[in-house]
Amino acid sequence: MQFIRDRHYPSKETILEYLAQRDFEISARTLERDFEKIKTDFGLELCYNNHQQGYYIDTEKSVKADSFFKFLELLNLGDVFRDGLQNHHELLDYVVFDDSSQLKNIENLAPILQAFKLDCDLHFTYKKFSQEQSSQKHIRPLLLKEYLNRWYLIGVPQGKNQVRTYGVERMQNPRVGKLSTTPRSQYQDQLQKYDRVVGLFATDEQPQEIKLKVTNKHAQYLASLPLHHSQRILPATELGYQFVNLTLVPTHELDGQILKMSMYTEVIAPKSYRQHIQNEIEKIYKKYQDQ
Repeated sequence: MQFIRDRHYPSKETILEYLAQRDFEISARTLERDFEKIKTDFGLELCYNNHQQGYYIDTEKSVKADSFFKFLELLNLGDVFRDGLQNHHELLDYVVFDDSSQLKNIENLAPILQAFKLDCDLHFTYKKFSQEQSSQKHIRPLLLKEYLNRWYLIGVPQGKNQVRTYGVERMQNPRVGKLSTTPRSQYQDQLQKYDRVVGLFATDEQPQEIKLKVTNKHAQYLASLPLHHSQRILPATELGYQFVNLTLVPTHELDGQILKMSMYTEVIAPKSYRQHIQNEIEKIYKKYQDQ
């Protein structure tokens, strides 16, 4: 799948040759059956382009294609590092990870995923950063979301109708409960709000068209690591710059991303959001004037 995604319309013969080089000798008929199984099991639409005479993944018809490839990336990366550590312990001298010393309770993901698999409720002890006391939670899990190298569980507390977000690292003793009595589809409208924002703070506000002017060099970074799934990069009239268009609800998390790029970007529209970012920059500037 990664090969088809990365290559420009590979033919069936090219795909079979690629698999044979990796000791997967299969027939063309078997490959076609595998394509159908991938569609059934993962919702990925593999299509043939007659003009290009090759295969491609139709992302519009596929279900959560980006999430599938993220899982695939994690699995492949795990295999690479496991093999490297088993055979070449000295590889650790050449690999530097981002600081994850504060990433705790990653083992909580196992019972969470099990609850999703069995369509069951989840029980756990939870402690907010802002509170000293822990509390017991009983929720209907709905979505597991990664953001800034942290995992968050989105779900509905028992007896409530509004979704909540829980940091996985702040959970203790998660346990799979009984079968959930409410269908996940009941909360689909609330879950869709998370698609309209950067980060974790969903809102009832409607998305806006945000337009940024970004240096050519930084536009390349945004192309490889988009701010949001709605991001589109377009040529600008000014030499050395490109436009980056986003369709989303502005939040504090988006503010932080834009301020982080402050030397390389400028908010062009809408005027209200441009003024908001200008006000934030002025607040930062004043902090450095109090000497």
